[in-house]
Amino acid sequence: MTGDAAKRSEAWHRAPSGAVRRLGGFLRLLELDAAAAGGHPDAFDRIRSGDLQGVVLHDLYPREILAAAVERLERHDPPFLQTRFPPEFRSWFYGRNLNLSSPDLGRYFDEAALFDEQLAALLPPEHGFTTYLAGLLAALDHGRLFVAAPGPQPGQRYMFTTLRAHQEGGFIPPHFDNEQNFRPSYRHLRTRVEPHIVSFLLALTQAEGGGALEVFDLRCEPQDAKFLNADGIAGKPDPATLDAVSFRLPPGSMIVLDSGRYLHRLTPVLGARKRWTACSFMALSRGREAMYCWG
Repeated sequence: MTGDAAKRSEAWHRAPSGAVRRLGGFLRLLELDAAAAGGHPDAFDRIRSGDLQGVVLHDLYPREILAAAVERLERHDPPFLQTRFPPEFRSWFYGRNLNLSSPDLGRYFDEAALFDEQLAALLPPEHGFTTYLAGLLAALDHGRLFVAAPGPQPGQRYMFTTLRAHQEGGFIPPHFDNEQNFRPSYRHLRTRVEPHIVSFLLALTQAEGGGALEVFDLRCEPQDAKFLNADGIAGKPDPATLDAVSFRLPPGSMIVLDSGRYLHRLTPVLGARKRWTACSFMALSRGREAMYCWG
């Protein structure tokens, strides 16, 4: 399915801050400069209601800060835990993706504590992922707290995000993020969050070609999600029949996407330059006092 062309595919291009567009005939997108996030406190409300499918924020980081961070990532500095997608995906993580973790989570929370310390050392404090980035997201949700989801024991936290490196040929097949709720490694987390998952993807680099986040005109509510990538599932949608919008974000831009309800994939990366991103999943806490995040 990763190589098929969509029925009608529209490539995203940057629009002025504050613009709301309908792309591909189905995807309503709000586009903002990062500095303008505070003027749109209802953005997450609009995603939850279905009025928007995404928000793109631009110019989150000065170019020199991102370049220095990527140079450190290439040197594996800090010495993050490195884990991998299945080999055919030609991609790997710094951190541990909860989807690919063992059901008992093993040493996950010890790893998460160290990963959080190292993540804080990657960027200057005023630009940190769990402070600055979480603050921008909160501004889009009436100031609601965005924090790493709490673990089963006091003081434990899930990884706020993971850092992803997609090499030449790297891809992710079509999926809904709401499928995650059915994975064994989510046994604890799904008791703490509502079932509707959204995500953010922050571009640290851009691939020479390909490496697009492609979103399809196919919506699936949380209660209807199922493992589209599992063998034996009948009636899988064919992306070749669906309209789509593809995003190749420049470094320093971030998309918040209703990825739980909309089918999406990563198209194969072209060229030798790695596609570096930070990606988190998010859902409302059961008490709705916070948005819980995990990598």
